Amino acid sequence: MPDTPPPTRPTLRLKLAALSTVGVAMVVLPLAQVLHYQDAQLQSALQEQAALDPLARAVTVQRSLLAHRDVAGRVLRGQLAFEAERQARQREVDAHVARLAAVPAVLASGRALDESTALRDDWTLLARQVGQRAITAGESDFGHRLLVEQTLQLIDLVADASGLGRGPDAEAALLASLATRGLPRLAAEIAGLGSAPADADAGAGERRRAATESALARSLRRLNASLEASPVPRPMLASAAADAGAAAGRYFALLREPAGTDAAPALMAALQAQFRLQDAARDAVAEAIDRRVADTRLERSLLLALSAVLALMALALVRRVFAPPGPPSTGHRTHPAPLYEAIGDSAGVGRPAAERRAGGRRRSSSDDEAARLLQRLRQSPQRGRSGRHSDWHAETRPPEEP
Repeated sequence: MPDTPPPTRPTLRLKLAALSTVGVAMVVLPLAQVLHYQDAQLQSALQEQAALDPLARAVTVQRSLLAHRDVAGRVLRGQLAFEAERQARQREVDAHVARLAAVPAVLASGRALDESTALRDDWTLLARQVGQRAITAGESDFGHRLLVEQTLQLIDLVADASGLGRGPDAEAALLASLATRGLPRLAAEIAGLGSAPADADAGAGERRRAATESALARSLRRLNASLEASPVPRPMLASAAADAGAAAGRYFALLREPAGTDAAPALMAALQAQFRLQDAARDAVAEAIDRRVADTRLERSLLLALSAVLALMALALVRRVFAPPGPPSTGHRTHPAPLYEAIGDSAGVGRPAAERRAGGRRRSSSDDEAARLLQRLRQSPQRGRSGRHSDWHAETRPPEEP
């Protein structure tokens, strides 16, 4: 009688399916949340990475404006020999302002785009007034200071829109904050110390100088502490910070000297050192962001591969659980053909019934013939050799089958 599958098998299949579903859900749901978090981190890092280029262009505009301010002031004060240099500086500012306006991907936000347009229009007006000698040197300095302030506002807007300085890494956040907000403003403050009008209050100028010196010292102290605690060595940034502090200290010392001391060379050296420090800080920020993007993409790829493996394992388990049952067992053991034939030939088991009956009849007739032969031999013991030989052949000849 064929065996029937146990009655508990469907229930067991359902239990296995439920357990497999719960297990897959317990693994896949956390993985999906981690992937979502990593996608958000990757998009944030890419936005910060995209903001570095417009920030660098805004800082370049700031530098070119400060360089044009100094030469324009000399020309407006009557030193017409500097007019050719002023025109060269003006062309540099034109090119940098145009390059800054050509990055709409990050400047697409309303305020940043409006500030960029206003910066370009205000610069065009100021350059025309300086070229036409329509303003004084003091008014030119004030106009350049306003344009530098616009670049700083533009840097703040781009940094806020991209999230620079708000990342999870404290060191990278500090570097980004210095590169976007601290160092550019310090450079503008240092440049403004040398452009104070002659009739300005001496006490106000001293307080401004002390405040700028104190702010620079705090920024450099924070930067040096971060570099000492950083696991990644940054010798270029440390060297640039030391040079910026030394150049600014020499310039501040000259400002304490009596009036009439020429501090213009020291001012230019201090500004150049500040610009090199800004470049080194921005390069460090770019390196940290690139490393974070690479690590996030690698982790995301590994999680995706793990999710694919788990999905394949879950699919295989589900197919195994819901696979249709095989044919029921009959309870009889079968053997391969050679073994079956060997057993059948030796024991006569497993062969058809007609074949077994025919074999039995052949064995019975052979036994009867042997008995008759022995009886005839006992009845005629005196026969000759030849006669016995012929009788032997006659008697032993098998009977003809009908």
